[in-house]
Amino acid sequence: MAKAKHIKKQFAISPERLAELQRATLIASAGASTCLAGSKLSDKEVKKVVNTVFGQK
Repeated sequence: MAKAKHIKKQFAISPERLAELQRATLIASAGASTCLAGSKLSDKEVKKVVNTVFGQK
């Protein structure tokens, strides 16, 4: 158990960085989903929609 705590601390990520990664993942996932559905949205357009829906960073 002590080893697991050490590993967790070693790979800790700041809340700000986690939020950045989650946002980037959301944009990439939404872009891929819309592409599969036949939409021609660019990553920039997807980012604009995400920012509108979830609030701009």
